[in-house]
Amino acid sequence: MKTPLPAYAVLICTVIMLNSCAVSNNSITDQKTDIENSNEPSSATCFIQLKDGTIKHFITLKLVTGILTSPHLLADNKEVINGKDIIAYRNDKHYAVSSQVLTSKKNAAVAAETLPGFAVKVLSGKLNVYCRKFYNGSNTVNEYFLQHGNDGYIISYSNAVLKSMIKEDTKALEYFKNKIKATSKLKRILTVVEIYNNGQMMTKN
Repeated sequence: MKTPLPAYAVLICTVIMLNSCAVSNNSITDQKTDIENSNEPSSATCFIQLKDGTIKHFITLKLVTGILTSPHLLADNKEVINGKDIIAYRNDKHYAVSSQVLTSKKNAAVAAETLPGFAVKVLSGKLNVYCRKFYNGSNTVNEYFLQHGNDGYIISYSNAVLKSMIKEDTKALEYFKNKIKATSKLKRILTVVEIYNNGQMMTKN
């Protein structure tokens, strides 16, 4: 028995519509994934975040410094990116944020491992830790910052700030109180935050 021609037409139209929907859904999913991953991408992803929130991805992103060169980023060996134009970036070494989003009044003009004034994320989890270098008049020293999750303010570290952020965690708070004078600042911060982040998605960057 021959199938009527209109039936073939309906079948072909149905297949085309299903394929179209599949392509559309994949496009939406890819776009959403890019936005989500740009917040905390893998170490293989290089990107910059402009002041308006726009994310631009690159294959390579290198820090360029020199005696007669203003520190800047070089994307894919051709595009120059200045720190004043971005609020964050990720290369194959670290994720860093601009002084524009840090709650600190210190003037950090040192470009040791990142752009001047930028803070590098050194620990990720429920509580994030950032570090940046600044010149205190005689030496280059580290300044630390804390942040609850990815959406919280990045706050300059102090004992009072850390204590306030971990106050609901008895183990972290107990360690903090017992070791506040017995350990270096960096070791104290990282250990307390690791205890606080225990059981969370935590990584060292």
